[in-house]
Amino acid sequence: MKFNVKLKRLIFVFLVISCQSKQNYLSLNNLFTHKMVLQRNSTVPIWGKSRPNEEIDVKCSWGYSSNILSDSLGNWDSNLETPDAGGPFSIKVISDTEVVVIEDVLIGEVWLAAGQSNMEMDFNYCCNTTDSSEYELNNANYPKIRMFNVKKEYLLNPTVDIDGLWTKAEGDKIENFSAVAYFFAKKLHKELKIPIGIIHSSWGGSDIESWISKEKLLNIDGFKNKITFTPNQKSQFKKSIDWFSNFESIAMPSSGFDLMLGSYTDKIDSNMNYSDFFISDWRALNLYDQVYIDEQDNFENWNKIKLPGSIKNILPSNDFQGVVILKKKFMCKESKINYKLKFDEISLGWAGELREYDIYINGKKLISTFGNKEDNNYYDKLGKDFKKQYSTYPFKLETLIPISKDKLKLGKNEIAIRFYGSGEIGEILLIGEDSLINLNGEWSYRLSAEVFKQLNEYKYPYQNYFLYNKPDIDFSKRPPINSFGFSTPRSIYNGMIHPLIPYKIKGAIWYQGENNAFRHSEYGELFKALIEDWRDKWGMDFPFYYVQIAPYFNYYGTNSSLREVQRNTLKIPKTGMVVTLDIGENYDIHPSNKHAVGYRLAKLALNNDYGYLGISSGPLFKKAEIEKDKIIVTFDYVGSGLLIKQNLRNEFEIASLNKKYFKADIKIIGETIEASSDQVQKPQFVRYAWDDTSKATLFNLEGYPASSFTSE
Repeated sequence: MKFNVKLKRLIFVFLVISCQSKQNYLSLNNLFTHKMVLQRNSTVPIWGKSRPNEEIDVKCSWGYSSNILSDSLGNWDSNLETPDAGGPFSIKVISDTEVVVIEDVLIGEVWLAAGQSNMEMDFNYCCNTTDSSEYELNNANYPKIRMFNVKKEYLLNPTVDIDGLWTKAEGDKIENFSAVAYFFAKKLHKELKIPIGIIHSSWGGSDIESWISKEKLLNIDGFKNKITFTPNQKSQFKKSIDWFSNFESIAMPSSGFDLMLGSYTDKIDSNMNYSDFFISDWRALNLYDQVYIDEQDNFENWNKIKLPGSIKNILPSNDFQGVVILKKKFMCKESKINYKLKFDEISLGWAGELREYDIYINGKKLISTFGNKEDNNYYDKLGKDFKKQYSTYPFKLETLIPISKDKLKLGKNEIAIRFYGSGEIGEILLIGEDSLINLNGEWSYRLSAEVFKQLNEYKYPYQNYFLYNKPDIDFSKRPPINSFGFSTPRSIYNGMIHPLIPYKIKGAIWYQGENNAFRHSEYGELFKALIEDWRDKWGMDFPFYYVQIAPYFNYYGTNSSLREVQRNTLKIPKTGMVVTLDIGENYDIHPSNKHAVGYRLAKLALNNDYGYLGISSGPLFKKAEIEKDKIIVTFDYVGSGLLIKQNLRNEFEIASLNKKYFKADIKIIGETIEASSDQVQKPQFVRYAWDDTSKATLFNLEGYPASSFTSE
């Protein structure tokens, strides 16, 4: 009797499939697709949707099956028992009317890889080139390594939906793989000789609080007001989105931070100017507004603004950031002399606010901060010391631009400025040999475009220019900008972590912190909260390994403090940290060496989770003891012994109670470091690599660098 019932059911399913019903009710979460990897020797959750209250059979080709009933909404979930590593296998999910088959399923080890841009950085990244890219793209042949790239999404409320595909690590298919996660998986795969699955979920420029759930953040001081929005606020969010949805948009080529970075550095390599790396796309940017600059005497009916003044205040809502064309007529009584245009530009905030400009005299370009294709970069041309000028903010840039006598004409002249950003424009003067033309006062302006978040497909730097090229735009209807984004606390968790739960994972690797460096004092609590939050949500204390941020010049002295917070996070059980003091790049926040990072993360996992012997960390500060005029420093993870690699400095400093530090003379004595200085008679404190651009000089003999530290 039971056999006949089963037979009738299978016949019915066959008939339904043969009729090619257009309505599909049976589905699985997008994590469960062809080529997926499941955690070995585990109870693995699997879930999806069907008709309400429908019987669902799950049959696995490795011999396990389960039978469940969907709920009143059609949601169903089951648990599968997985064997040891192997495959390929298949899974059949059968309802009363449909069958879904998943092929090429591997069973092995599954890890979650998450963080910001240094985890996101792939083999064709926007802002640097991963080392070994060409070799790996041409030679990768690891069909048993698979990666699921989670599509970017940020939300105010948690979702169960997710978008992405499992991809094999074969040839140029790895181009969009996280390089760190790829090298991590490659090392594990070669050592363990089993399939490795990576779920990769990262977002460049993200804050750590974006990755933590609302419930967890509510317990952290200062975050309640940041994560609780009223219905009115949510209505304002919608109004902003509705306004910008009416306009064509163009992706912003890069952020203001990138352009400022380009001004600092000389070269990526011997052939390429680093600033050109970012600026070339800006030179090609077309906002369809050039006609308004080329036409003369066309601004009588434009709106007015007084300069000096703030571009941000150009609209009544005082929140404009975008591109504006400014025009003014002026009289020149002496056109046969050389002038200099004094153009003062004042920053009111961080470098993310673009403050670039093109200046035209009588319709002809005088200068552009983006330079010309055949020209050197304008900043380099003027020989500005941007490192000095950008070292604090707010800051003021005083620019004197030469104007040759042939650019001006006797009588009426017209000046046009295309200004990118939201900063404040200061004094504008034309300075002649014995004359001065004051260009301050009333100017006419026209808005070309406005910056707002991308509304669907997210691409670095995650902002678009929305073009104001329609006629007769009524800016009185433009609402104040109110919105949330990927920097809103809990938003990335909701869109890119919550829908992964409870997919069975072995553990997590994490590379983030750069975005929180300026708020390092709160990072420790947030980082601890993230680890606890994810472990609670998955219901398991999985291993959590992370990367300490690398040296970089532009942290204004906060890099070492953030690294110290990360070092102290090792107090949390089942964590491990990779130090990158030896492989950073002072003038690139995205160091190209990702293979060492991935391999070091893998070594932590191999030693701690897979029974491999050896050491997987560099020396970690344990304690400092004062002995007369010396400080004796003891370390964990000394391994076979300590080694100092001589550099320009040994990176050790000591200080007395006044905390004024001096370079220390050091000696290796067994498993300790003895530090002293003729300039510090009564030392109290010692620190190592305590600078934004410090380089590793202390290693163990196994080759792992020591973490920076302070004994304060």
